[in-house]
Amino acid sequence: MKKSGSFFTSVLMFAIPVMAFFVFNVLTPVWWDDFVMACFFTKWGDPHTTLLSSFSDVLVSTRNIYQTHHGRSVADFLNFLFMFFKNKTIFNVCNTAVYCAFVLLMGFHITGSLKKVSGPLFVMLNVLLWLVLDAYGQDLLWLTGSCNYLWTGTVILLFLVPFRKRADNPSYKPHILIAVLWAVVGILSGWSMENSASAVFVLLAAYFIQKGRKRESVSVFEILGALGFLAGFFMLISARHNLFPGFLGLLKNTIKVGVSFIIKDSLLLGVIVLLAVELFVFRKEKISKTAAAYFIAALGSVAAMVLPGVFGGRSDFMTQVFLVITLVSLVLQFAPLVPKRYTVMIYTAVLCMFIPSFYSGGKSMVSGFLYDKAREHYILTEKQNGRLNIAVKTPIPVSDPHSGMYGAIDVDDPSNPAYMIYNSAKVTWYGIDSLDGIFTLKGAGGAKRNTEGMAAALEKGETGYRRTAGNAL
Repeated sequence: MKKSGSFFTSVLMFAIPVMAFFVFNVLTPVWWDDFVMACFFTKWGDPHTTLLSSFSDVLVSTRNIYQTHHGRSVADFLNFLFMFFKNKTIFNVCNTAVYCAFVLLMGFHITGSLKKVSGPLFVMLNVLLWLVLDAYGQDLLWLTGSCNYLWTGTVILLFLVPFRKRADNPSYKPHILIAVLWAVVGILSGWSMENSASAVFVLLAAYFIQKGRKRESVSVFEILGALGFLAGFFMLISARHNLFPGFLGLLKNTIKVGVSFIIKDSLLLGVIVLLAVELFVFRKEKISKTAAAYFIAALGSVAAMVLPGVFGGRSDFMTQVFLVITLVSLVLQFAPLVPKRYTVMIYTAVLCMFIPSFYSGGKSMVSGFLYDKAREHYILTEKQNGRLNIAVKTPIPVSDPHSGMYGAIDVDDPSNPAYMIYNSAKVTWYGIDSLDGIFTLKGAGGAKRNTEGMAAALEKGETGYRRTAGNAL
């Protein structure tokens, strides 16, 4: 009876976080760049006039955004594909499954085996992601953001699985079919996000240097996986031009990004350093290879941000994920060295910090969702009544970064350079003539953003949309 109860408790520990995440997805509407990704894409900055109507449109739009904007083709393809379906429930289910896989993969990289990922560890990883991610909603819940960060991050953690197994067991060699498949997984991993892929690049470099020092043989999957990764990484970065800011700019960016990293991730870094010092200096224990490796990966992801000179928010995602893996690896190494009651106390303290944050975040998600639904109802009612030039109050008030709507570009007014891009996409989505914003709230996320290159077009009167005053949500 006791064993049955224990099994039920373990199942709940896995099921409840996954079900909660699905509810979060349901509470996150189509939003921000999602409208853009629902349209046939020609060039960034052009107004959008037609929705994706075929799978061919998905492929062509993916190619066009690669040629005119950035190289994140894996994420862009997923964005276009899900918006082509025009049914967010499909995404909600798929995104929840990917999130579950992502957390399990984090657990695998920490313990070295999925069998060792216990219910308490699974819960704690969910809690830590909630507490430490700078842009939880944008990285995990918002459709476009999830495809860019969560989905590519999952591919990266999957790609590193056999390397993690090989690090623990030098004799490990997967089947030749898996080795060949890993070239494809490597391409997808490299062709993901600039700073995430850079983290893997640095980690692989350290991995092969260590193998060279130990004179260990190199397996087929290691060669094919690394070659595939390099091919994908080349496709990713070759789409970007003029990234080098000059040597003085590089120095300034290094200082700026380094300071931002230390400030934004100070709590994680502080705890990691304290645990590492306690283990290595005072208890004379070697730091686990896992903790050291993923800390190197975290630093690699930060280094990639030196070129653009911006760090934080969504770009901190994989950095913080690698830091969480490092932290929990050190905690598990440290746990047997202290009385169990201290571990239970720390676990309880983290949960106590989580509960009020969870309440605040959930409340913000619900209020934003209801406001968005009310606005959408108003737009569709106006359309049904034959009024196709519509204005709505904006931005939708969202107060917590755990919401996928937090800090987003909302409906703009014609004075905003982003008007042509975002409003045209929303107009196309709803099938109306114009949709303008009436800014009545100050300081809320999404108000009055600028988009580079659009000011000149607006000055030439190229928007083609009319503003209609009147009652609006």
